[in-house]
Amino acid sequence: MEWRVGSEQQIDEDLKDRVLQRIEENTLGMEDMRDYFTVFVQISNHTEDIQDEVEGFDRSFQINVEGKPVCWLSVRDRAFEAGSGSLPSPDIMLNMDEEVALGIFSGSLDATAAYMCGDLDVDGIISDAIRFKDLLDLVQDEMD
Repeated sequence: MEWRVGSEQQIDEDLKDRVLQRIEENTLGMEDMRDYFTVFVQISNHTEDIQDEVEGFDRSFQINVEGKPVCWLSVRDRAFEAGSGSLPSPDIMLNMDEEVALGIFSGSLDATAAYMCGDLDVDGIISDAIRFKDLLDLVQDEMD
């Protein structure tokens, strides 16, 4: 089923707590990615530090997890959105297997280390992928 999270949503504290609990219990699964990206978008759109971080940074990221549905994250004019399905022309494509994806999104695996080991393939400008990693870290800090 296709899904999309728009920039107008407020932070759903209950959903945030459920996602954080799954991360802390190390039970985050691919079936949780819609919830994860919903919380990611909500936090990113309502946190001043994250908004400041993306000033002038308009990019779209397509996340390809081997054998799983494609999802994406977009930042345009400081507004975050996410959804399922392929983007027509993403700025960055991140390709990985399920274990790496779950490790990166839960914060238990450093994306830079995964890239250096060849477990994360980046198609696009590497500095933009590093900025995505920084955004993941900021959102994780806000969840805690």
